[in-house]
Amino acid sequence: MAPRRAAAGPCCSFRDKCLCSWVRCCSPRIPSVAPGRDYSCVPASGDDPGAWSVLVGFISVSEGNAVDFRLHRFHVARSGRVLGRSDDTLEVVRGGDDIAKGGEMEPPQILSAMASPSPDGRSLFLFPIQIEDRLRPLQLHLRLYASDNRKITASPLPAVPLGPIMRTRPIAAANDLWAPCFSDHVGPPLSSTLTMKRLDKDAGRWVEVDAKNKPHVTSPPPGEFVGRVLHGYVVIGHVILLSMQPSHVFFTFDCSTCTWAEVVTTETEKNRYIPIHERAVYVEEDDTIYFLSSAVVYAYKLCQDDRGQYRMAPPTLVDCICPFDDEGYGFLTHLGNRLMCAVWIGVSLRCSCDTRHVLITVFRVTGSMSNQGHFFPKGIKILHSTCRRLDISPSTPITSNGEFCFLQEYEEFNLDASMPLEAMEAATSLNVAEPSVMLGCCREFRNETPLLTAVMLEGSPILARKALYIVCQVASHSTVYKVFIADGRLESHGQILRPRCIMNTFSSGDEYGMMKKPLPWHFVCCSKNIYAYGRSGDELYTCNLHSGALSCIPLKRPVQVSIALVLQVGSRIIAIGDTICDVYCFGSNQEWKHIRTHGTFNLKREVNLSGYAVLSDDIFIVSDADRSCLLLLDLLTREWSYIRIFSEFSRSPHSWVEVVSGWPSESGFLNGRSVFIEGFIYSCADGGIAAYEIIKQGDSYYLGDHVYMKLQWCKFWEAHRMCLDYVGKDTVSGAIVLCVVQ
Repeated sequence: MAPRRAAAGPCCSFRDKCLCSWVRCCSPRIPSVAPGRDYSCVPASGDDPGAWSVLVGFISVSEGNAVDFRLHRFHVARSGRVLGRSDDTLEVVRGGDDIAKGGEMEPPQILSAMASPSPDGRSLFLFPIQIEDRLRPLQLHLRLYASDNRKITASPLPAVPLGPIMRTRPIAAANDLWAPCFSDHVGPPLSSTLTMKRLDKDAGRWVEVDAKNKPHVTSPPPGEFVGRVLHGYVVIGHVILLSMQPSHVFFTFDCSTCTWAEVVTTETEKNRYIPIHERAVYVEEDDTIYFLSSAVVYAYKLCQDDRGQYRMAPPTLVDCICPFDDEGYGFLTHLGNRLMCAVWIGVSLRCSCDTRHVLITVFRVTGSMSNQGHFFPKGIKILHSTCRRLDISPSTPITSNGEFCFLQEYEEFNLDASMPLEAMEAATSLNVAEPSVMLGCCREFRNETPLLTAVMLEGSPILARKALYIVCQVASHSTVYKVFIADGRLESHGQILRPRCIMNTFSSGDEYGMMKKPLPWHFVCCSKNIYAYGRSGDELYTCNLHSGALSCIPLKRPVQVSIALVLQVGSRIIAIGDTICDVYCFGSNQEWKHIRTHGTFNLKREVNLSGYAVLSDDIFIVSDADRSCLLLLDLLTREWSYIRIFSEFSRSPHSWVEVVSGWPSESGFLNGRSVFIEGFIYSCADGGIAAYEIIKQGDSYYLGDHVYMKLQWCKFWEAHRMCLDYVGKDTVSGAIVLCVVQ
């Protein structure tokens, strides 16, 4: 019998996470999904039946402290497609009451749980996170395709002998079940010895392993659980890696030699370690550890030096799978063949729906190989992302609290490969209602006629072919895309842009916060490369425009200077600090060389540079947003000067005007990279393009008229999300052709 479909509430908080938030919070590789709208790059016609069953352990605590522990299940095909339909309810494999009674445990006692798979992969060890001695762990024997509807049977396991307020996290590794725990406190200062217990199946009890190099760790204050010290773990062959508190402390336990070892870490103010929550996964093909923190995929590299000492650098932020953060959390599991599955549940999402919302994402990690054959993760390629539901009846998300306990995959050995895919889906799918009505802002973003008064060019007179490179900067990285414009048309019209290269330009904070402050990285295209240089740090990243190859150049930063702007002027790469006396040129020896400049005003005052334009191979203009004025630097004379307004200059040649009445002073005139073409500077503005006339008389430049050109479509474009470049000139009318990107 197929599980029932939940009725959507009148105000679904999950659906209210609009498309705009996906654009702000996630990288361009992450598609937006919602109930009724999946993303899949797996052709359904070429799919195969389910290859894995993925179990979800969830506990609901409703009013009156009624506790319900359930196992839910969904299927994943070898191609990466999650079987079923969008907004389906996950199958309930076995109710919490039945499991608890089978193990002689009363249901209210299962207040929290963790799980570990058996070495043979056919059973699941369930451990209550509870400090009462009468609570015992269970072994759940899985018969997921049994015809008698008894797919799970339970048998008790020996309880792990622990001291008062002590907890553990049993781990299946090297064909045994292990339980790391702490000895009694000794001190002062309070400290404990980290020990390991192993389940002796023949004796039916847990025995302490006579391990070597037992580590001593500082204990938490009295009254706090040890579980807060031991965050999570990952199994790498016969080695168990434990993530401790504080977050930069890690220990390994070699199951074959019963030897402990502390992992050498190098935490700095900028590079922090992220604790592993519960279970991480190790992908042997990548030689990389992956785990999920909130909705972000991180990667660790555990290695040994020549002396056998384990070392691990701070984690790499791989990608963010969804814009949800505080509303819930998720886990990650490895299916095989570099195929991973992330499950996020809206545990803290207060929603009027009568079910919990689940986001399932199947993906592969993408990256590059070093010359030494080491894999470096750079992002993820999503194969299938879908929204499902978790039945917690009779409770609802508003009337109950929930805990996402664990996520565990099982290969489906007994599945009949000849079973049609439709039959497989019929057993686990539901009738799906029509896709939900999306929010007005998202409907405008997706469905409105984008070019209200635009026309398709017929027989274009714009005889130009140009390659444009678009750089998208998010918190974890920057992606370079390449597009071609031929005869006034985008050759990639209607197609998804593919990344040319991805640069590891990590920055703290999220994308929404990045838009409210100066961008942490600057990009400039010079010759055959795109350069990325940060406001802080000593790395200069380069992306070769022809091959897409990446490289990182160590670059000594000017002392006590924060770089506010990087631009190309002729053949030079120029950097400017927070004051305009801090001007540097990137030399052939790959060092910043200071350019000593002068002017008739204070060059040491701080400026807020909002944009720039290059007038010639030696002259450029920058815009100071705080004072709404334009400043010009001539690299030949090394002199700074104000750009004066031509009408004011005509009336009073010996004065200058800093703020112009009626002009867009809030934006400081220029926004980002602006282009100078035939006497006008073109710059992005909210909802359109601003053009400023530049008048040259003798060796001086003046500001003439200005024109605001509104974009002729309904969607309002924001200047801080826009960029533009010059494409060419209409050979018939002489019109200037620009390409604008948001």
